[in-house]
Amino acid sequence: MKTLTGQGFGKGHAMGRAAKISLESGRATLDESLLGQIDKWRKREDVPMALVLVAEDPATALLLPLPDGAILSGVVSERLPSRPPQLPEGIALLAGVDDALLSIGEGELLLLEPERGRLSVEPSAYEIVRLQAKHQPRVLLDEPNFPAYTTEGIAVAVWGEATTLKEAEEAMTAGAEGLLLTGESWDEASLWATQSLVGGGDLALALPFDALDPEEIVRLAARAKLRWCLDPASLSVPVETLREELTELVQALEDENQRAAMPRLASCGGSVPGFEDIIALTGDFDAPDPDILPWEQPPLYVRIEAVFDQLIGLEEALERGVTGVIVAAHAIAEVKEKIREWS
Repeated sequence: MKTLTGQGFGKGHAMGRAAKISLESGRATLDESLLGQIDKWRKREDVPMALVLVAEDPATALLLPLPDGAILSGVVSERLPSRPPQLPEGIALLAGVDDALLSIGEGELLLLEPERGRLSVEPSAYEIVRLQAKHQPRVLLDEPNFPAYTTEGIAVAVWGEATTLKEAEEAMTAGAEGLLLTGESWDEASLWATQSLVGGGDLALALPFDALDPEEIVRLAARAKLRWCLDPASLSVPVETLREELTELVQALEDENQRAAMPRLASCGGSVPGFEDIIALTGDFDAPDPDILPWEQPPLYVRIEAVFDQLIGLEEALERGVTGVIVAAHAIAEVKEKIREWS
């Protein structure tokens, strides 16, 4: 990381890829290779690419129209403005930066702090986290959204089970930390809508194997902590073959500049080689192996049933050391309260 200085204008901070403005053709232009990258980004991403324009004069950068798929985050200029500029909302400017066009490489990540008159080129992870922590809004979560810890300080994740998008919304509103999708009502649109509910959080699919498109699975896995829950006994191919096919699919999509990732494969039939997690849906599940260190054991999530308003199996699950429980949306608050009282 290297640091450059200048006179800052604007509030907050700005971060984006450096895009140097050239005047060689007699008009302001961006590098052709960058335009190609923006075009690929536009086709595969849901948000525009953030750019920090680097120019001799700030007015040239502020007036330059950007192509589709890009958005202006900030400006770095070698010259100072003749008078204080009227900046658009959310745009930062660092002016009077000596040899900015020579010191900054095309496409380098830039972090502007106008209030400090400072520019970090290829900032460290520490610098990024520091700025994010300083400027992010402070949100006071309601009680339902707090994670559930036992009296001994052990965290137990509480997921909601959903058979419809409406149930998924109810579970997240009730404070679920993840979702398990079951049933047969899920199509591509509802799966993506559910992913939006959890953001990058936990999403597990226990859906009919033949109803899922592997390409959609790896696309979802790039945007959420996705677990694909499978019954090893019902697989038509060995789990190793499935993993190889998914890996090839991920590579093919990435070669096309599309986001994709491997989901975690979860067994619904106890501990089975080739599966990373265990998600028990029947109430019968393997207890953690006492001969294996806790952090080396696969995560175990158990579905808790509610019969006549009585939670069935919660105490047994906690005794066996589960890392998470899965319940209906209406039971999430009660389950969290019982976990907090557990010792």
